[in-house]
Amino acid sequence: MNPEIIKKGDDSGNRMVVKYEGPDGTPIYGIGVPQAWASRLGPTWSYVFETDRLTVVDPGCYGTVDRFEQGLQVIGYSVASIGRVIVSHGHVDHDGNCHAVLSRNGAELWAHEVYGWLARLGRREIETDWRRTFPGYPAREDDTFSTRIREHERLISQLNVSNPVTDGQKANGLTFHYTPGHSPDELCIEYGNLLFSGDHILPQITPHPSISLSYSRFQQELPDPYKSGNRYYGLAVYLQSLKKMSGLGGGITVLPAHRAFYHGAFNPINLERTGEILEHHRERCGDLLTLVREGLSDLTAITRRHFAHIGLDDRMIFPAFTEVMSHMELLQEAGDVEMSAHGGGGVRWKGTEAFSRFIDSL
Repeated sequence: MNPEIIKKGDDSGNRMVVKYEGPDGTPIYGIGVPQAWASRLGPTWSYVFETDRLTVVDPGCYGTVDRFEQGLQVIGYSVASIGRVIVSHGHVDHDGNCHAVLSRNGAELWAHEVYGWLARLGRREIETDWRRTFPGYPAREDDTFSTRIREHERLISQLNVSNPVTDGQKANGLTFHYTPGHSPDELCIEYGNLLFSGDHILPQITPHPSISLSYSRFQQELPDPYKSGNRYYGLAVYLQSLKKMSGLGGGITVLPAHRAFYHGAFNPINLERTGEILEHHRERCGDLLTLVREGLSDLTAITRRHFAHIGLDDRMIFPAFTEVMSHMELLQEAGDVEMSAHGGGGVRWKGTEAFSRFIDSL
């Protein structure tokens, strides 16, 4: 369904305000909160509605609280009126404004129980530590971006998650579904016939899967139930979570955190989108396996060949390399390739093509 436009924004939806209809006619407002830096992603869609108190899902990117507040004012609210903030997952474009919001109103903070643990650890550098085992790994983002991330992590580590939630928990008409894979703390929140999907289910694009190697760096720091094995990081985990959401049944409208409106048009999706995303990753696995079969073994070279149509620059090589790495991990789990354990980043074909059956078995 296309929402009612309350305030027009730009062609990507930045600064736009819209209204959906929720359970029993409850207004669900979407605010297109711009990113704090130039990005083709479009805004983060922050959703605002009233249950027992004014609730916000994902207040937007760090450094943009003024733009979030401007959106609130359009629909007659202020930051002070917020009683609950729900974080879909702990990435800077989703929880970035949490500290600025919560320091002004004392609202409850709801997030998956892993979120608070990761926030205290300075998760980003740890989650990308796997790259150190690959000498050819491309350079990271510029210093300005990294400085912003460190500032954000310092502030987020000071927050108290007043209401940590777990899979299947219900409260105030909301049902919380744990959907790791893109992020180990990812939540989808069901509200009547609506699903706030964070980055888990997106139109037009798909989120980057996390890297399975990250789990070993966090394993001993996580709560005890999460120490017994990796069910939180990697493409295989993400695909399992997609299948889980596909089983919720028909009639659900997905409200994504990105690309709800883009290039001047709304992009409505439902749970059929989960199957499209899964097939996209199956196809990418096949394409990458073909490159390995043809003799490419260096992951950076594979990345540049696979994304040759984009023309990767220094800024784009990092997410592209990570995308390839996540798919290579799945191909290795399926038994189709073998990656060198220490250094070099070499990969070789093992003579099989079992990845498709492996994906079906998840």
